[in-house]
Formats: sequence, structure tokens, C-alpha cells
Amino acid sequence: MGFLESAMPWDAPDAPEFVLVLAEKIGSGNDRECWRHPANPALCVKVAKPEQERVQNEIDYHYGRLLARRGIATPHLTRVHGWVRTNRGRGLVVDLVCQPDGSPAPTLFEALRDGLIDRRQAVELVNEAFDWLVENDIILADFGPDNFLVRRLSKGGFRLVFVDGLGARHFGMRYWARRTFGFLAHRKSDEFRRRTLALLESCSTSP
Repeated sequence: MGFLESAMPWDAPDAPEFVLVLAEKIGSGNDRECWRHPANPALCVKVAKPEQERVQNEIDYHYGRLLARRGIATPHLTRVHGWVRTNRGRGLVVDLVCQPDGSPAPTLFEALRDGLIDRRQAVELVNEAFDWLVENDIILADFGPDNFLVRRLSKGGFRLVFVDGLGARHFGMRYWARRTFGFLAHRKSDEFRRRTLALLESCSTSP
């Protein structure tokens, strides 16, 4: 099987016939909106915006299944559960990154701004999470600090969780190459680590 056949989402099952009514929006990005799952507050539903042509949900579904088959544990990732039909279109169900009280986790820079963590902790969280990406050959394909959330652990401490930008921006040769040759994924992770640490440094020096 060639890389295009293995990468394309032909195996994505149809969503169930019942329709979920989405009412609580968690956030919105360039391509998708994220809504809390109306039947399970620990999950969210990602729905593509009508004007977007990128099939990011299909990419996330495909890459999530690949990671599950590899047996990758998910301390820094959200699990992909499958498809649902909603009043806003076909949606992908994934874990919602929550704090122990059930509220959505803040982004890295929101947590820093609001005093949930200090700069030293932020740097430690970034380095630990990116080390984990490299050790497990995880592909972080798209840089976006808003995609890095800080989860407070019930036993104490914090963890950085990547909620978007994984796998690829498009199905194609680059996606296949980074899945096949881990050093290519490592290069991207190292680049994004440097950019994130540089942003943290700029925060610490700004008035």
C-alpha cells in the first residue's frame, strides 16, 4: 500500500444517525470550532467551519488511530474517540482537557499570565512535553501556542497537553515521511520548542 492510500481517510466510519445538539462552545481556531460534548462533559466535539477546505478532523482521526495502534500512552495528548453527527455538521470526538473541577484547562500563556504557573515552571513543562514528543516520534506539524494547554493534576503539579496541530496540515508525502522517518518529526518538534521558549523569554523581558 502506498503512502497516499495509507494516509487518506477512506476508513473513517460514518457518524451515528442521531444528532447531538451543541450548545457550549469551548474555543475556536482557524479551521474548527470546539464544543463541549452535550452527553459527556469530559469530551469535546471538533466541527469544521463551513468556509474551511482543510480536512483537519480527518487528519486527526487518522493520526489518532495510528498512535492507538502503536500503543502510545497519552500523558501529553488527547485521545480521539470517533465521529458524531451534530446540528453543526459532522464532528470528531476527543478528550476535553479539564482541570480537576471540570473547567477547561487554560493555554500555556494564559496559565502564565494568570499566575497559575511561573516562568520557570512553564519552561520545565515545555521541555518535558517536547522531550516526550521526540522520544515517541510524535509529529507536531503546526505551531500554535494556543494549542498547548496546562492541566493541573489531581495529585499535584501540572502537565502540558497538545490539543491541535498534530500529524499534518495536509495528507501527502510530508505526512508519510514524518511518520516513516522519526528524525524529520524530531526536527519539527525541536523547531517548535525553540519558538515556544523564545516566546516565554520575551514574556519575561516585556514591561
